[in-house]
Amino acid sequence: MGTWLERFVCPNKPVCSTGRRATFYFPGGGTYAGYWKFNQHQGWGVKKTAKRDAKYFFDKKQPDGQLVYEGHWVMNKRQGIGSMLRKRGADLQLIYAGRWYDDMKCGEGKQFYSDGCVYFGNWLRNRRHGLGIQWYGDGGIYVGEWETDFRHGLGVMFYANGNRYEGHFARGYKNGEGVFYHMHTGQIQKGMWENDNAKTSLMQDETLIRRHDTVSAYPIERNYLKYPNEIIRELFQRYKPLGDKPHRRFNDTVTLEFIHHRRQFACLEESVVSPTNVDLYPSSGFVCTCNCAQIARNDTKTSQI
Repeated sequence: MGTWLERFVCPNKPVCSTGRRATFYFPGGGTYAGYWKFNQHQGWGVKKTAKRDAKYFFDKKQPDGQLVYEGHWVMNKRQGIGSMLRKRGADLQLIYAGRWYDDMKCGEGKQFYSDGCVYFGNWLRNRRHGLGIQWYGDGGIYVGEWETDFRHGLGVMFYANGNRYEGHFARGYKNGEGVFYHMHTGQIQKGMWENDNAKTSLMQDETLIRRHDTVSAYPIERNYLKYPNEIIRELFQRYKPLGDKPHRRFNDTVTLEFIHHRRQFACLEESVVSPTNVDLYPSSGFVCTCNCAQIARNDTKTSQI
């Protein structure tokens, strides 16, 4: 009655919706059922995307069901505890359950990927960041630190074949000091790693961890060095700087990820080829470890010819 009187007395004054609505239908498709505050989602609510057919996805991403969010809202943004589901007909599949902030996954949450991987841990701006554990589709398990969706820091990687790595990771690869356990041969490899490659290491036999009764085909010979500890320490110190990958700022990592992803399209047209000789971060203190710059230079020379 109050809303009707307000519209009758002040017809040009907009009316703000506050409270709970059973179902609100958006003009472009999709629905929302929950609480409102001044025409914005506020509190608990359930929002569903529009149902699309095959004609809408022509020459686009193939339809993969309807997305459903159930959780808390703050000023039209997902914030608090909520779950994201995918609906295919009568089937509901959980995608993410956990905390949200500013319409992004932030805090503790659990993510289910389409390839069978499952991640549980901390998030920051829709990326795995902090402590977390991930179960891979091939049977591997990683427990440790993450940084902007990459394994970065201390962690343990359990492989599907039974082997295990304990040590430092950087930007998704084994970098720094670590120990690799060859469980089937009963050997322990201690060394310095760089981008998943062992630069220098020390192998030792350990029959207690051997998974098979047969002796390894590559046994460790007797050590005849007079000062083995000093030699190993010198080698470790020599390759230690190669394994140290400095931390990057969150925004820098996201920007570089976008640049590396789009660089393959830039080489198709000469007008949009970016000059890779220019250092994007002259005073950052770190360098790019991949070979994307050399590839782009070769593509640039080819296009000029």
